[in-house]
Amino acid sequence: MAATVKLEHNERRTQAERSDSMRIRLLEATLQSLAEDGYAASTLSSIVRRAGVSRGAQVHHYPNKQALMLDAAEDLLRRTYRQLGELLLAIGDEDDRLGRLVEAAWDQVFSTPLFHAYTELLVASLRDANLADALRGRLKRVQSVFAPAVEHYFEPVRATKPELHALFLQMSCFLVGLATQAHLMQDRAHVQAQLLLWAKQAGLMMKARKGVRLPP
Repeated sequence: MAATVKLEHNERRTQAERSDSMRIRLLEATLQSLAEDGYAASTLSSIVRRAGVSRGAQVHHYPNKQALMLDAAEDLLRRTYRQLGELLLAIGDEDDRLGRLVEAAWDQVFSTPLFHAYTELLVASLRDANLADALRGRLKRVQSVFAPAVEHYFEPVRATKPELHALFLQMSCFLVGLATQAHLMQDRAHVQAQLLLWAKQAGLMMKARKGVRLPP
């Protein structure tokens, strides 16, 4: 009897792991498709083929394209803010933490092909009110997770605490905007100059806290 119960438990766990693996493959395929083919060309059929799963598996996890796109967007946003937190912790030089954060965030997150997937969703949401509403809610949730890190790593100089948070929202908007048009700029040096200028301006309003070596 005990052996039968254990076998059934192992089978359920294996099925759950297989199901989770398929969901992850669908999310990865969706982000890759958005980045490489764009929103319009990222159909459910093409994503299923790219993921190497059955149509039944797709329907089980995501009944329609919007549900899949939104879950992929949330996954990407969570990755982005998690990476930003890791970057903050990795930068030990308080005197240059802001400048290095902006530069590292651009190099490792916002300028990557994968982040192009998010810009595709942003553009699509301009004409899709349901997509815009859903993205707005997901962005708000993810930002609330990152918010405690702002006051943990930085403090205002000529700003209030609300303005400190507003500056980081501004940084995010600046980097997203830059990601959508960097390909039109002259060269890497021109982009680098924009990054340094923003950090210099924001540095008049805030500074890194001294001695922070642990995450919030």
